[in-house]
Amino acid sequence: MEILLNVNNFGQEPFYSSLKDLIRPCMRVLILPLSFHEDWLHNNREFYQHYGYRGEEFQDIASEFYAYHIKARNIRVLNYFRDDHEAALRKIQAADILFFTGGYPDRILYRLDELGLREAVTDFPGIVMGTSAGAMVQFDHYHVTPEEAGEEYEYHDGLGRLSGFDIEVHYEARFEQLSCMLIALKQNGIPIFALPNDSGLICDGDELESIGEVFLATEEDIDILQDMIDEQAAEAEAAGEELQDE
Repeated sequence: MEILLNVNNFGQEPFYSSLKDLIRPCMRVLILPLSFHEDWLHNNREFYQHYGYRGEEFQDIASEFYAYHIKARNIRVLNYFRDDHEAALRKIQAADILFFTGGYPDRILYRLDELGLREAVTDFPGIVMGTSAGAMVQFDHYHVTPEEAGEEYEYHDGLGRLSGFDIEVHYEARFEQLSCMLIALKQNGIPIFALPNDSGLICDGDELESIGEVFLATEEDIDILQDMIDEQAAEAEAAGEELQDE
């Protein structure tokens, strides 16, 4: 089972009502903070400052699990700077839930491969949760929408736990998001679920359950997307603004 999210708000509504029967107090959680940029964390000391039990990032995630009555002692962290393959594998095998943090999806996959953990994660029998990049990499392929000027649309191989559809995270119907969804639909022809920050998806085999308001785009919506893109472009031109064309 996969739970696809945007940010750490899953201990609140509308998430709690949908997840309270899935995330149980007895469960053991492993946080995998592998998505960080190498300019942000450099060593074990800095890692503990953020993801140690008193670290802000750890508490930001753990507090959401506390809403489901999971104890702090049952929430562990995979430490990229300290855990070798064997130690990391033991942590994965002991967990009921794997939680992937948001950030850079390519770093997640690179570090999983570096530690020799891709197969263990792909075949993990429990619940895999992820926010933003941590959700994107669960698919056999995922697209990346640029967030800054000069960046371009990208399409990469993922973990392969999910297939047959795609997601657009942090959806706000921005020009860049609509443009990348249009490219992905034209190139791949598979449905795209657009997830605003207060929404998510529960994937259990072939069954999908939306949390909050999720928007679905298929090949039948290509003309609608194009109209939305054209409208935003016209409004930007009238306001003297420049939009990034993918």
